[in-house]
Amino acid sequence: MKGLAPALAGSQWVNGSPQALVRIVLNGKVDQLAMPSLATLDDATIASILTYVRRSWGNEASPIDARTVESIRGVVSHRDQPWSDEELQPLR
Repeated sequence: MKGLAPALAGSQWVNGSPQALVRIVLNGKVDQLAMPSLATLDDATIASILTYVRRSWGNEASPIDARTVESIRGVVSHRDQPWSDEELQPLR
């Protein structure tokens, strides 16, 4: 719905590197609208959801597997703040 959240179709984050997208899901993201953390979901569930989003609405990005989510979760486990665009840009 327009104005509720940024579009997932054609999104630079959805279609970009899993490194940025998984971080957004694990820790959230600040922008005009805040994306909350979904870190309580298990790695396989996150991988499935992100793969679905990356392959829907005209997106044609590669799938994400649970090992990728697990690896990134280990790297960002210390973080308790959402990501900003500036922090995520180098990971795109």
